[in-house]
Amino acid sequence: MGSACGDCRWGNRSHCFHPQCITADGMERGVVSLNRRIPGPTVHVCLHDIVVVDLVNHMDGFDTTIHWHGLHQSESPWMDGVPMITQCPIPHGTTFRYVFNASNVGTQFYHSHSGHQKANGLYGLLVVRSPVDLNRRLYDFDLSQHRMIISDWTLDLAEKFVPGLQSSTVRMDSILINGRGRHFDEEEQELQVQAPLTVYRVTKGFRYRFRIVSSGSQFCPFQLQIEGHRMVLISTDGGAIQPLTVDTLISTSGERYDFVLSADQKPGNYWVRVRAIGFCNVERREEFAILSYADAESVSDEELAFPDSKPPTWDERFPSGMVLNNPNATCYLAGDADRCVADLEAYEAQRDDRLIDAEPDKRFQVLFNTFTADPGILFSDQGYVRYMTVVLTLNNIGVTNNISMVFPDFPLLTQPELIAGDKLFCNDTYKPPDRCRPNRACFCLHRLKVDLNDVVEMSLIDDSKVIRDLYHPFHLHGHRFIVTGMGQLPLFRTAGEKVDFVNRRDQRPRGRMPSDHNPPYKDTVSVPSRGYTKIRFRADNPGFWLVHCHFEWHLGIGMSFVLQVGEIEQMKRAPADFPRCGSYKPDVLAYGHSAL
Repeated sequence: MGSACGDCRWGNRSHCFHPQCITADGMERGVVSLNRRIPGPTVHVCLHDIVVVDLVNHMDGFDTTIHWHGLHQSESPWMDGVPMITQCPIPHGTTFRYVFNASNVGTQFYHSHSGHQKANGLYGLLVVRSPVDLNRRLYDFDLSQHRMIISDWTLDLAEKFVPGLQSSTVRMDSILINGRGRHFDEEEQELQVQAPLTVYRVTKGFRYRFRIVSSGSQFCPFQLQIEGHRMVLISTDGGAIQPLTVDTLISTSGERYDFVLSADQKPGNYWVRVRAIGFCNVERREEFAILSYADAESVSDEELAFPDSKPPTWDERFPSGMVLNNPNATCYLAGDADRCVADLEAYEAQRDDRLIDAEPDKRFQVLFNTFTADPGILFSDQGYVRYMTVVLTLNNIGVTNNISMVFPDFPLLTQPELIAGDKLFCNDTYKPPDRCRPNRACFCLHRLKVDLNDVVEMSLIDDSKVIRDLYHPFHLHGHRFIVTGMGQLPLFRTAGEKVDFVNRRDQRPRGRMPSDHNPPYKDTVSVPSRGYTKIRFRADNPGFWLVHCHFEWHLGIGMSFVLQVGEIEQMKRAPADFPRCGSYKPDVLAYGHSAL
């Protein structure tokens, strides 16, 4: 709602559609944007195209990078876009050229991986098309305008919340669908209607492919329903799946889903409804878009974007019907009314028996959590601790296996000569005494190492003490995985008891994958509250790859680690002129008195 929007806020609707007007939820605030748009430009390419993107950083005082979420960068790992892991941050006033092979087909995603820029608007859709689609028979049209990028939004820049103010709390103010929404004023109990909504057009009798990206930054999954219509799911995280018809789709940050919508209802306008669930049930945040059968010659998008009718209230629910990813569903339970993502089936042509039936070469248990740190820890000599003040003195720090991630001062992949042995890293078996204290978390560079081509089985475990409305999404860079187990853990265990989270039997019924199940590939998956998700993948992409909770705040406070695949000698080397960075510590004695 800046100057480009003219009098949009005062009711001049024509001004709301200026090419550089970012309306968001109709409230004025600072943003970061790509090409002066939120979301950034949608990129459509063909499988194995060479993609060239020049990122010009005009943000005064901010470094940045772009991560191409869903692309494995197997030929160019230095283009993965993680600062201080695969590249140097891109300084203000400079240009970095991303060049990579679009080698992973489907609905993908790009976003900043620096600070909290993604939460401020730095994200967009990347579609990699292929002439081969196992579900092509199910739809008539795959149109670029049928995209749905869902994000949460705050009235202030995201930096307000990390570390955060003690006098306020982290909260979601609005939801945006393709960068559009409407703010609900709680004091006035009134919906601000000066901003336009997103419009999707269909023609009766045809079937349309929709592509959805869950771009949330906070703690809440998104629930999608379309009034009067069902969704036939055909893809997740870029990979085709056997069709599954659902009425309600729940997705979490970083996930992508494709579905087919049949325009088989009475011509008219229908509500596309997205609500934030989980922790956000208390705040009752939801947003709407318009699904319209109207002919473009009779009514314009600009008119449809300002509907005359009011959307249903929070309490006027749509029927839930068949739900995918209901947080309370039981996975692998035949006949259940709901389905988990673990229940989705790939096609037989995609089945990888050598991965499904393999005895893993490496097994890891990764326990993650947040804990409240008192000021004695935060403001001790370990002054580099990153934390988030949720409210008052609730200062949260994120950990995996009781280690809070501290990034190095140089990129591991592109300047490996600075690593100088394994003492730079820490893990369960090596905890440097200067970065760890008895009975406290460690603050160091957390690394798990595997050999090239190992079959890796990783159990991601929510180590909370109680079941909460919080479901962490984890994203693996550089690889894709299958889900082989998902469920909740026992609520109690005796003090000091070592729990076999992977194999114990007193877990939620049928928490293990049936022998005849053919799981699809994914790269982002949710972990049930006080539960586990077990994934398996072939570590065939040498390099340093980040694994992290995809909630922006949790990554920012240390809930991540680095997966090293192979030895440094086996990793592809960046071009000789690739940018370099790091700490500068000259020998003071080398400076003569005259120079000083």
